[in-house]
Amino acid sequence: MSPLTTFLTDSQQQTLHQLIVSARDAGASEDMVKDSMDEYLAQILSPDRLLELKKAHDEFEAQRRGKRSATPSEKQEPKKVFDIIDQFTSDYQKFYEESSAVRNRNH
Repeated sequence: MSPLTTFLTDSQQQTLHQLIVSARDAGASEDMVKDSMDEYLAQILSPDRLLELKKAHDEFEAQRRGKRSATPSEKQEPKKVFDIIDQFTSDYQKFYEESSAVRNRNH
């Protein structure tokens, strides 16, 4: 989840959302929207808290980009078809066992 959910109250998040929507509706560029966000955050957060938020946001974005930029060769792929089957059947078996237990409980 975005660090904004940790650093801002629900009310502050809603206000920020409205600010973004209003700016986009008015035809603001993404840079202008980001500048507006930064101004709002600077108004509601202390300088130390704003710095913490920016660091957390940078880490969050780096992790998101890292997940997106992983090439297929970097991902671990099963070597055999049976590995794929085993990978999925164990989860499905657990799912069906849990589902049947819930069904039996409801009847």
